[in-house]
Parts: sequence; structure tokens; C-alpha cells
Amino acid sequence: MNANNNCRLCGGPTSKLFSKTILGKYDVDYFECGDCGSLQTEEPYWLDEAYSKKKLSNIDTGAAQRTLGNLGACFAVAKVFHAKNAIDVGGGDGLLCRLLRDYGINCYLRDKYASPTYAQGFTEPDFETPDLVTGFEVLEHLPNPSADLSDLFAYSPNVFLLSTMIYSRERSDWWYLSPESGQHVFFYSDKALKLIGKKYRYSLTMSGGFILFVRNASVIQMKLAKILLKYSRIIKSFVVQLPAPGVWRDHMQQVQEPKQPPL
Repeated sequence: MNANNNCRLCGGPTSKLFSKTILGKYDVDYFECGDCGSLQTEEPYWLDEAYSKKKLSNIDTGAAQRTLGNLGACFAVAKVFHAKNAIDVGGGDGLLCRLLRDYGINCYLRDKYASPTYAQGFTEPDFETPDLVTGFEVLEHLPNPSADLSDLFAYSPNVFLLSTMIYSRERSDWWYLSPESGQHVFFYSDKALKLIGKKYRYSLTMSGGFILFVRNASVIQMKLAKILLKYSRIIKSFVVQLPAPGVWRDHMQQVQEPKQPPL
């Protein structure tokens, strides 16, 4: 893993649990941290190859449905915490970013491994500090969470809305390991998420498969958000029935922007 076999999140001691074949050819060891309880691969030297096609993994057939569920969750959280400006980190092809803009959330996309098919023109925020940062199915991709999370939390919003499968002592047959894609390299325990919240001074709540880090929020807001996240699938059905003024607004913005002179 590294010189001392230390956890890449908390620095604690690790022990080997099992091995898996990654990308059909690399024999990779998986370790569990004795301190934070997280599961992680050895140092992920294969990531350039895993992301070489710069597109969705072909086994991620749930991406579209997940995006719709995320839309409901984002819409609810934005309303509860009065979030207007957002950044979707690791937003892939930009479909969620586009949908959020359609429904009035000023969202921009950040993803170094994908092309923003649906969010072209919306990768450079027009604000300094976002109110909301989202990152769905992103945390498990971070090769060095200690450093990578510092970059993520440097956005310093009041609200983070994230998702990843929580590790709770699963073994080598856990489907979420996704060895075929080679992109899932770190798996967080409940304890690890609590440590992250404490380190960066955010309150943590988990509901409906979502992870919510919040600061400067009331007890009522936290309770309401937890309830709404639990029913995000129902909320998405409501959201898609609403008018989508952002479609026309962004269209006009794009066609009226001055063109760059040819080189």
C-alpha cells in the first residue's frame, strides 16, 4: 500500500483482508484500517488506465436513474438551506448540472475525468464560494482521501451533499468493489465519515443513501433535510413536473456570449 501500510485517510495501521483482480489483469490487495475502519486498495497505480476513455464506466447502468434521484435530493436540500450557487464535483457528463440549472439552481460542473456533454459552457463558476457542493459516487474514487478531501472541503460551502456506499465489514464478494472498472479504491465506514465531519467542523447526517455535511444550520433545518432526503425519489417526481426556466435563460446566455476570435 505504502511504506508503512498506513490508512490513506487517517494514517492508522491497516491489515490485509483479501485480494482481487482489477481491470482483469492486476492482482490488488485490499486493506482495512484498524482506526477508522475503512477499506482501501493498495496504492492505485492503475487509475490512468481505468479513466483512459474519459467516459462513464460501461457497467454503470444505473447512472441515469441515480441522476434523477440526486436531482430530487439536491432540490430539497437547496430549498431547506437556501442554496442558490452550487458546484457538482465529479459530475461526469453534466446531466445533473444541466437539470439543476433547468430548475433554478446556479450549478457548475467540475470533473477532470469526463467531458461535460450536458454542461458545456458551465464549468467555470460565476461566484467565488458556493452555497452547496455535491459529489455523488465520488468519494470512493479518491486515491488519497486525506489530501483529496482537503481539496474538496476547500470550497467551504455551508452544505455538502454526497453519496457513496458505506463499508460495514463486507468481504471480497461485495459488488461495490467494482474491480472490473478499477475506479473504486477507497470505502468509508460510518466512523470514518464522522471523523471527516469533525476534522472539517461540519455536522453530519445520513439519510436515504445520502451523506450531508452542514455548518451554520438550525436543528429544524437538519431534521427537515433528513426527512426529505429519505423521500428523494418521491421528490424527484414532483420536481420534473415544475416549469424549467433555466432552459431558455441559459440558451439566451449562450447565444449572446461574444465569440472568441480565431487564433
